[in-house]
Amino acid sequence: MLIPLYGFLRGDTIGLLILVDDTEPVAELAAKLQQAARVRVQSRPRVEVWYKGKLVDPALTVSEARLEPLDRFDVVQLDD
Repeated sequence: MLIPLYGFLRGDTIGLLILVDDTEPVAELAAKLQQAARVRVQSRPRVEVWYKGKLVDPALTVSEARLEPLDRFDVVQLDD
């Protein structure tokens, strides 16, 4: 099932609404958000996804991470 989520990429000036399938891995959220924001922010190879102040395992699916429609998640780049 497709669900809309608000993604905030550190370094970007705005949050973006993206559509994701609830069976997609959390790692794909970061990839989709970086793709959508590439005009303003350079993509980073190593990032983390945070939800409700907690680091999310990138191997979990969106539904396993308990993300609900219109929830906010944050993508933070790791220091190289």
